[in-house]
Amino acid sequence: MKTLNTTFRILLILTLLVSVSFSGFSQTGKAIVKEYNQTYTTYPYSDPSPVPVLSSLYPYFRYDGFTDTPVQKEWKVVELENDYIKVLIFPEVGGKIWTAIEKSTNQPFIYYNHAVKFRDVAMRGPYTSGGLELNYGIIGHTPNAATPVDYVIQNNDDSSVSCIVGVLDLLTRSNWRLEIRLPNDKAYFITKTFWYNSTPVSQPYYHWLNGGYKSAGNLEFIFPGTHYVGHGGEYARWPVNENNGQKISFYEENNFGGYKSYHVLGKYAGFAGGYWHDDKFGVVRYGNYDDKAGKKIWIWGLSRQGMIWEKLLTDTDGQYVEMQSGRLFNQNSGRSLYTPFKYMGFAPYATDIWTEYFYPVLKTRGYVEANEYGALNLKNEDGYLKVYFSPAQKIDDNLEIREGQNVLYSKKVSLAPMKTFADSIRFNGNAENLTVTVGVTKLTYSSDPQFNVISRPLAAPDDFDWKSAYGLYLEGREAMDQKMYPHAEEKLKAAIKLDHNHIPSLLRMAELKLRNLQYKEALEFATRALSIDTHDGETNYYYGLVNDRLGNITDAKDGYSIATLSSEYRSAAYTGLSRLYLKENDYARALGYAWRAVDYNRYNIEALQLQAVINRKNGDIGKAESVLKTILAFDPLNHFSGFEKYLMKNDEMSKKAFVSLIRNELPYETFMELAVWYYNAGCTDEAAKVLALSPATAETEYWLSFLQNKKVNFEAIKPAYSFPFRWELAQVIEKLLSSQDNWLLKFHLALIYKDRNRIEESVSLITSCGDTPDFAPFYAVRAELLRGKDDIQCEKDLKKALSLDNQWRYQQYMANYYISNRQYDKALEITGPFYKSHPGDFRMGTIHARALLLSKKYREADALLTKLNIIPVEGATGGREMYREAKLMQAVGLMEKKNYNGALKFIKQADLWPENLGVGKPYEEDIDMRLENWMSYLCLTGLKKSPEAQTKLDVIIKFRPGIENTVRNFLPSNAIITAWTYEKMDRKDEGLKWLDSQIAAFPKSKLIEWSKAVFTNDSGFFLNEGDKDANARIIEQLMKL
Repeated sequence: MKTLNTTFRILLILTLLVSVSFSGFSQTGKAIVKEYNQTYTTYPYSDPSPVPVLSSLYPYFRYDGFTDTPVQKEWKVVELENDYIKVLIFPEVGGKIWTAIEKSTNQPFIYYNHAVKFRDVAMRGPYTSGGLELNYGIIGHTPNAATPVDYVIQNNDDSSVSCIVGVLDLLTRSNWRLEIRLPNDKAYFITKTFWYNSTPVSQPYYHWLNGGYKSAGNLEFIFPGTHYVGHGGEYARWPVNENNGQKISFYEENNFGGYKSYHVLGKYAGFAGGYWHDDKFGVVRYGNYDDKAGKKIWIWGLSRQGMIWEKLLTDTDGQYVEMQSGRLFNQNSGRSLYTPFKYMGFAPYATDIWTEYFYPVLKTRGYVEANEYGALNLKNEDGYLKVYFSPAQKIDDNLEIREGQNVLYSKKVSLAPMKTFADSIRFNGNAENLTVTVGVTKLTYSSDPQFNVISRPLAAPDDFDWKSAYGLYLEGREAMDQKMYPHAEEKLKAAIKLDHNHIPSLLRMAELKLRNLQYKEALEFATRALSIDTHDGETNYYYGLVNDRLGNITDAKDGYSIATLSSEYRSAAYTGLSRLYLKENDYARALGYAWRAVDYNRYNIEALQLQAVINRKNGDIGKAESVLKTILAFDPLNHFSGFEKYLMKNDEMSKKAFVSLIRNELPYETFMELAVWYYNAGCTDEAAKVLALSPATAETEYWLSFLQNKKVNFEAIKPAYSFPFRWELAQVIEKLLSSQDNWLLKFHLALIYKDRNRIEESVSLITSCGDTPDFAPFYAVRAELLRGKDDIQCEKDLKKALSLDNQWRYQQYMANYYISNRQYDKALEITGPFYKSHPGDFRMGTIHARALLLSKKYREADALLTKLNIIPVEGATGGREMYREAKLMQAVGLMEKKNYNGALKFIKQADLWPENLGVGKPYEEDIDMRLENWMSYLCLTGLKKSPEAQTKLDVIIKFRPGIENTVRNFLPSNAIITAWTYEKMDRKDEGLKWLDSQIAAFPKSKLIEWSKAVFTNDSGFFLNEGDKDANARIIEQLMKL
């Protein structure tokens, strides 16, 4: 009996121990989601420009107002919380995940900026630091980065909670959604992207999720890889800098050079993140490698060049870094074209989906492997093998360590989330032959340095001919994938000139002409390509699409039908066929093709929407509702579904439900996109009903007039902030112009033509309006279109704009016009009075300073720049360049008078970097001081201080120009200074060789070519005034001494 009692006691104790060990499991906890308003110190943005941006940013407009004066402002916050972490989302600031906090330590594992401090960094201006920034479209810091997006919150069946954010991107007409989901029993949150191209053509494809993280705390970047790639496709070793031996995977060891962009690659790994060793705290971002191969580190730079942005972007939270994840390996630009790293397009009606995990890490001293289960670290030190595991979810499995096939350690671990496990064993074996596993397949780590190393090439073949037809085609395709359509057309034409039967170029030209609404030309290119390969899927698809636009329905059906032979274009082609048959009211065939489209792409939202409409028109409401349920399961922000429900129920509640979810910055664009969708499907009644619910704009008035066959009521239209861009509206306006001759119709059609690179037609239309409009943006646009073509009319238009609206913006346009035409006195007549009455306006103050410099009023410019406070644009250095020019030009003036001591004082002052001008000082070795040193040499020589003068020449020779992270450390016109220095040292031949080497290294620099022309007395070389920078102007003045 005593034995039984003893046994019972042991069992009871074990049961209690297990109960304690699993206490984290027995309480599953609860995930909650809530919305509330919270007040934050805010530096708001303002001043939306009524003048369209005539670039790839069109139809978006900029915000130009930024301030140093904070206000207390309420922001909508969506909060997700469970027992382990809390996540804050700001739907009014681009849907940004503002922060995420580990609750046991109350530490943010994603940077928490307690000031909402907007600065001019993004595509449209406003940007805030920290959090997770969502970027979908054509380039980073997208048009939606700081403005309200649509959102909805959900309590899910699995006890998790979600907030889904998203919006229509006007640049690509694609729709992106991001679900931020928090499970009730995990220490991670999940982001799930659902992004679809709702157009029948390829669109630019860019996505990076930019995570902000604090830089302080001995931060280590844990990015598996062997190399990093730059924006230009250049590459170097990772994680040790080959030039200086510094371990750049530690933030503090990046104390050289300027801004840093490390796109790390070289290992097949899905995780990346960081660890703050001083805080014993870290962060993991994990996703499947096929979902997110791109991993990037961004550092502002540790000199004042970068650290100036700390106070510009936050008040109290310190400097931050970015750790980003992307679909492609790098954010390529410029010369990346000539490397393996290029853009790609987003296929017609394609949908992309991927998932990522974010979670904190506690007391692991770093980590070497991580996934959705947790983060593992293994350290071999002091004769011990030390293992750490920070779980992100419940773990009840074996943790095993092997050396080769020999099991060194095996233990059953039962862990609750965020309860870090640590253990150690004695070890004197091979530290590069270890394998650690958690469970059978939950997590595996190998210490072999070659484990998971990939063999992907990092450089293009040296003998690839980039001037061949295919090389030019690649350049054109790359430009199209970046929405740089004029450049694309130039390169594709050059490719076809070399080979008029080059099918890839013919196809891209067909696509480009289709985009430009030049359908007959597009058909010619598509037909030629078809005559070479009649079964090619892409050729047939675009042949069908062009004929569809032209109304050649039989040929359109023919093209789409043969395109279905191609797996790549099958779903899109079936979608095109479905829409054609729907417009013919052949519902059976339309539905059949819509089903086929979904068979080959279950996420084809376009085809699913067609199914819903066809079922409703067939009277099969049950099936229509079933399809809508499917769509909403994929895309809870799908506004089409809300409107279809309203059509079926036709009551106030369903109408309110539809309208209430459209809460983005530009709601009328959402309504317009939906109305156009119905029109394209032949559903004109539905299109009109959507427009009736939309906020009134010029476009809604045009469409309703077109659909209802009535005259446009121009008196009801407010033209401000109306920037039409859709190809469908071009056809509507062309139709309306046949019966009504009005300047606003012509202006809006001209804007569309300009966006479609039909410049001559755009100019013709806008010129035909005469001086009838009383709308200042009209004249600003016409002046821009006429710049360089008709400067007399350009000036008249700018004056007219200014007479209609004398705000700073039109003053700026007028002053910049005079400056570009070297009429500096007239520029000062504009900038002087304005700045005197608006001394706090740094925008006009900057232009006034420039006009003073160009008018050779250096002392006045110097005085102005001393008190000017510039809120800078990222990468802008103009304020400091003007300061330097003012100082050095005064020095030149004193040198002319032989006042060398006075000149040296100004030269010394030119070395300063006053931060009121919005620019921080780089490291000394990254500043091109050749001109200052040359001027100092001349002054010291004049003062008979030859030994001191000689040292200045030595410093000039040692400077080495270079480009890091697309930013150059040199002033191109200083090439002549180096050449002169060689000449002074009786090494003129070396000076000439130096210039030739610089021309070879930087072949597009006119200022380096100018330097050679000056050095060789080549009077035949001419440099336009507009190509001269401040440095060249100073050198020219110096040459007159």
